[in-house]
Amino acid sequence: MAEQRFNNTPVNLKPKKRCQSKVKTKENTMFEEMNMKNKGTKRTSDTNGYPLSLSVRRQEENLYEEMNVKNKETKQTSDTNDKQCACIKSCTSVTACWGVLLLIMALRIYFTTLLIHKNEDLTRSQLNWTNTSTAFETQIRDLSAEIQNLTEQIKLMKMELSLGPEKACKPCQEGWLPFESSCYAINDAEPHQQKTWEEARENCKGKISDLAVVINAAEKKYISEKSWGSSGNKGYWIGLRVEGGKWKWVDGSYLTDNSWIQQPPSDGLCVISVENRGFKSVSCDKKNQWICKKRP
Repeated sequence: MAEQRFNNTPVNLKPKKRCQSKVKTKENTMFEEMNMKNKGTKRTSDTNGYPLSLSVRRQEENLYEEMNVKNKETKQTSDTNDKQCACIKSCTSVTACWGVLLLIMALRIYFTTLLIHKNEDLTRSQLNWTNTSTAFETQIRDLSAEIQNLTEQIKLMKMELSLGPEKACKPCQEGWLPFESSCYAINDAEPHQQKTWEEARENCKGKISDLAVVINAAEKKYISEKSWGSSGNKGYWIGLRVEGGKWKWVDGSYLTDNSWIQQPPSDGLCVISVENRGFKSVSCDKKNQWICKKRP
């Protein structure tokens, strides 16, 4: 009868996960021991011919309580193992995410640095090209000035060849004053006919000449003496002005004797010759008389 109650008692065994294989083995072993005890009890009862006593029933109850306690411990162990597995998976995922993030940051820093170096190289190359272009432009301007001077000299030579034999013995044309190997036109215009520096130069070019370029001290003295009626800030334009912070003649050469002009060079200044006072710088936009010079 006890055997029948024991065999009819329902025992629910839940399927375990892979992490619980050892727990399942212990549980099976426990049930096998319980069955063996029941069989032993049955044999004893059959052999002696006595029914199960109260002590045997209590032994069964104790056995069930022990089994329930072990089941609870097994369940707690299973839950702990599940939490450990979940924690390991979570830590692995976080580690992988951090690794990907660090890789992205490293690649971003690398390519940003590479782009900065490329931009610096391009900037240096552009600066070099700009400097080279500026140098070429300066050379082109100088060559253009030389070509213009040569062209004017050729025109002058052609004009001299076209003169009749009656004028061949004169060093300069009528209205021009000779000095050394050059001819000078002293344009002592009235105030309402005076010109700015640029206008005076255009007038000289129309006469196949240019504003006077002074070569030496003797020529400087001669031009100053011929600057008739000038004084103060009124005088005669000559071919000297400021370009690029330096005094430069219209033939492309620079002033070599800075004692000729007391004022420092400043953009927008040109030079006049004052009678018996030498040279003086004034604004290029002022109206003045002018002196042209050319080869005979």
